[in-house]
Amino acid sequence: MSDKKKNILIIGNGAVVSALAKKLAASPQVDKVFVTASNSLDNSLFNPVDIREDDLTGLLKFAIDNDIDLAIPVSSKSLKADVVGFFSENGQRVFGPIADACKIATSNVLGKKFLYKIHAQTSKFGVYDKFQQAETFLKSASFPVTIKTDEYDNIEDRLVCPTMSIAASFLDALYSKNETNVLIEEYAYGTNFTVYFITDGYGALPITSVRNYKFMEDGDAGILTNGTACFAPDYKVSELALSRVENVVRNALTALEKKGTPYVGILGVDCIMTAPDKFYVNEFKPFLQNFDAATVLNLIEDDLIDVFMACVDGIFADEWENIKLNNLSSVSSAVLSTKSASVISGLEHFVDDECLDFSSNIKLADDRFLADKGEVFVITHTSSTLNRAKSRVYQDLELINFVGMKYRKDILP
Repeated sequence: MSDKKKNILIIGNGAVVSALAKKLAASPQVDKVFVTASNSLDNSLFNPVDIREDDLTGLLKFAIDNDIDLAIPVSSKSLKADVVGFFSENGQRVFGPIADACKIATSNVLGKKFLYKIHAQTSKFGVYDKFQQAETFLKSASFPVTIKTDEYDNIEDRLVCPTMSIAASFLDALYSKNETNVLIEEYAYGTNFTVYFITDGYGALPITSVRNYKFMEDGDAGILTNGTACFAPDYKVSELALSRVENVVRNALTALEKKGTPYVGILGVDCIMTAPDKFYVNEFKPFLQNFDAATVLNLIEDDLIDVFMACVDGIFADEWENIKLNNLSSVSSAVLSTKSASVISGLEHFVDDECLDFSSNIKLADDRFLADKGEVFVITHTSSTLNRAKSRVYQDLELINFVGMKYRKDILP
């Protein structure tokens, strides 16, 4: 292995970029970490780059000019722009799936159809371009149902509908905006969890299970999001359940390989547990998410530079039998704002702190932190027990305040 320290480029935005940058900056193999962060809050551990995450030519030029040894696209936008394919074609090392492979995780519709194709246990669903077709499905569906547009990141165009009238009204609003490929699926009651895997496109190793809190309000009420809080490992995910999730991943990788589009990178399998050892697979995730990135990364003992490089260089199966974890537990809480331009108090105590990762809806102006509407930051603590980690998260949250501040208060009740 070369003694030369490596320069890393992380392509994306949000808390996941911050969490990954901190993890990689701690590697003795790393010299500089560059990130395409979309907020103005700098961190001494990484260097912000003012290039759009889908500007392929600009990103490639930066990688060449700055002697980047490994690029890591983490956002749906960068992956759909096919940063991986473009960099690979131009002789640059890049860890992630090509655009055609990651469609199973960046498109709600294609992902659901793919789950059906590989015979994964998933809820009854239909995809419709017109209201009349959707209405026919609803007449025979078991309520509640979840209605989503195809765009994975668009949480504003998704809703859990408890009745036919609410579903019909929401569909009418979507179709009036000329939406197509509207996904309707029967909602399954249970607890959400995700199992993350690292894969070279042929084999996959599990990292850990993560318990997800997807709704904005306590008790799983309010807006359905991609995630607002989590803890790991999820003690309710048994070895039997984990082995069944691993089987889903094997089937997915086999199907993608046969298409000539192997999936390289981190792949999450989002599930809902309906009973002990019984679950439905909801969707795939194209990388770690804002709300759970630090929780997962804080549990990994292995140097991820070695792991990622092994996947890129085709030696992953030969070099790795498992992903080494510590024996700790992590808890994360995303903090959201329902208002714009809210002044945040108390946050100055946490700048450059390992427990905090900024999202894209925060800025520093006139020495004041301002929160815009949406996810503002994520607080994570890792400790010997889940309860201890949770207590530290909530102690920190009590120090922070701003108008419109929202976070889940029922993690690990």
